Amino acid sequence: MTARALAAPAAAPTHRVRELICTYRPLRDAEGRVVGTSTRILSAPSMAATALAPLIADQVVEVFGVACLSARFRLLAWHLVSRGTRSSTPVSLPDVFVPACLTPGTTCLIVVHNHPSGDPTPSWDDVALTKRLQAAGDILDLPLLDHLIVGDGDRYYSFREAGQIDARPLWPLTP
Repeated sequence: MTARALAAPAAAPTHRVRELICTYRPLRDAEGRVVGTSTRILSAPSMAATALAPLIADQVVEVFGVACLSARFRLLAWHLVSRGTRSSTPVSLPDVFVPACLTPGTTCLIVVHNHPSGDPTPSWDDVALTKRLQAAGDILDLPLLDHLIVGDGDRYYSFREAGQIDARPLWPLTP
């Protein structure tokens, strides 16, 4: 036998196992105060706009967020997906759906972005993105309930109210 055959076998390379840990903490404003919403149940587009618009309305650039909801439309988590320029913000499908998939109990979602100009009228890009998000949500079994565009004051645009998102019997919640 050769010396090589008599030597101890080389140890197999080991790989570290990683664990993904998601933690949630209260959203805080610029002064460190916990941000609250007017309701935890978002059972209609107007309620969702009232609760979610204050989270992004005062931004001077476009921001895009996703609200993860339970089966009874309870707000579980808010994720800020992107921050852009005064006229646009980049959004990819994984940026929207990965946080939704990782938030326990999420069964549907609402996406929200602002228009710093104050006019919540959707652009062609907004319409195209909404169609892509709705198709992806259908594939992932995470329905897109609405895409809200927040303007100035209490102005908002709801793709569901405008009939641009399938009017499935998911929303609004009937008592």
